[in-house]
Amino acid sequence: MTGHVDALSSLSPFGERLRALANADGAFCLLALDHRDAMRNAFARIGIEDVSPEMMLEVKGRIADALGVQASGVLLDPAAVEWCRPRDGGVLMPLEAQGYAPFAGGRVSRLEFSAADVAALGGDGCKLLVYYRADHPPTAWQQWELIERAAADAHAHGLPLVLEPLVYRLEGETDYPFGELVVAAARDLASSGADLLKLAFPGSAEASRELTAAADWVLLGGGETDRDSFAAQLEIAMSAGARGFIAGRPIWGGALGLDETEQRKWLAEEAVPYFGRLVGITHGRRLR
Repeated sequence: MTGHVDALSSLSPFGERLRALANADGAFCLLALDHRDAMRNAFARIGIEDVSPEMMLEVKGRIADALGVQASGVLLDPAAVEWCRPRDGGVLMPLEAQGYAPFAGGRVSRLEFSAADVAALGGDGCKLLVYYRADHPPTAWQQWELIERAAADAHAHGLPLVLEPLVYRLEGETDYPFGELVVAAARDLASSGADLLKLAFPGSAEASRELTAAADWVLLGGGETDRDSFAAQLEIAMSAGARGFIAGRPIWGGALGLDETEQRKWLAEEAVPYFGRLVGITHGRRLR
């Protein structure tokens, strides 16, 4: 996955399918809306409990309506695909089950969906989130096997795999070298069969360049990152050679506690300009 040239097809044998998820600049500017329990938890943090699946779909639909035009693609869970499918951009869909199984002080991910499910719904690519610690062999080898299996499944259906390795604290840890572990994950998983990595900001421009040296990657936007911080991270990541971003809550999180009218207003006045700002950061930087 290393090396950067103009053609997206250089990314992997599945570059033409990745092209469906990129914009005219060749940058990936994806809106993440595949949240399930994560969205319920986001509602709970602002005091809204008992969020129904219908309510989640309605909110996701408003977000997709407001932002889908600017996005090169949307990351959607299967339940939301028909409700929120963008008119023009591509659709990326998750394979992982929510949560994880504890094992030897670490975490092991599981699959819930298959590439056949993604293909049947007209998706353009598969996304797999895995909890990954390169320095924890008891779980790393299990996650590696899961990734290889998911990549083979995706490729057998003509679909690319976007891999999202999340580093985390092991049981009993009070601190851990986050940035170093993000870089270690990229180095480990560059040859796993995944076509593109979705990675957390590793903390610096130098570490971001190490990610680029290891693999083709996009920046993920986690729920703990505020909007200005994420934009600053994206500036650094793109300058270091990242291929774009896949982000959700930093973009639309402020809409969750509002009624429908105020939600639409906030999305139009706050989220749309902010998403445009992020797209502007990527403009002209990817193809060089």
